[in-house]
Amino acid sequence: MKRWYKWILISILLVAVYLIWSAWPRPFQLTFFDVGQGDAALIQTKAGQTILIDGGPDRKILQKLGKSLPWDKRTIDVVILSHPHADHLSGLIEVLKRYQVQQILTTGVLHTTPEYLAFLQLIKDKHIPIQTVQAGQVFNLAGDVKIDILWPNFSLVGQRFEDLNTTSIVNKVTFGKTTVLFMGDSPIDSEHALLQAGLDVRAQILKVGHHGSRNSSSEEFVKDVSPQMAIISVGEGNSFGHPHSDVVNKLTGLVPKVFRTDKDGDVNFVSDGDKWIGK
Repeated sequence: MKRWYKWILISILLVAVYLIWSAWPRPFQLTFFDVGQGDAALIQTKAGQTILIDGGPDRKILQKLGKSLPWDKRTIDVVILSHPHADHLSGLIEVLKRYQVQQILTTGVLHTTPEYLAFLQLIKDKHIPIQTVQAGQVFNLAGDVKIDILWPNFSLVGQRFEDLNTTSIVNKVTFGKTTVLFMGDSPIDSEHALLQAGLDVRAQILKVGHHGSRNSSSEEFVKDVSPQMAIISVGEGNSFGHPHSDVVNKLTGLVPKVFRTDKDGDVNFVSDGDKWIGK
């Protein structure tokens, strides 16, 4: 009887610890993952919601999520696929297999690679809600968090493009007074179009477009964003020569802090709604 009493007390204690841990206030966290030559970023809100923007080129994203999310968290509330190139897409296939994804935002652009077709088939098989987006749409989450879609500026559903980078979703995530701008693989032409449209691209954190390639991050655009921090998501020793030295020098001259996932690893920030705290 004493043995049963002991295990009952332990069980009650464990449940109490779990309930206290579950109710403990969470910070607003932003992590740019080092996934090699690709993009993947995770946002965890104070309300416990998760936003995953791109998934990198392979299964490495699963390891990153396993370390970043609570052990019992098997749900991703929002997945954003900026565009269906493999270095942004392939990891999301693994995520869809192992996590319960509540909603997917994409452009609906036409693409027929095996990876993208497998991604779409998984969405269909698992009955995951998918929404195609364009500029002007706003997605409000709990706890004063919103996602503003800034690009593309027209529907891309069923359309084929020679350069998929130009179709990249550009979105700004806001929590309180803190903002982060995700550029996908947007080239300079897309940056110019955003500025010509008069859109508010200002943000404290800039996820640099196209891994810091030469055809991204124009001086005019970076000045308009006026970020305090810039993050280049890039793989060490990649065959593309990313990031280009001209872009690195430009960013270093314009932005107080520039991070590279190939040199700095995962880059983490926390927001209290007024300011970012991080590396």
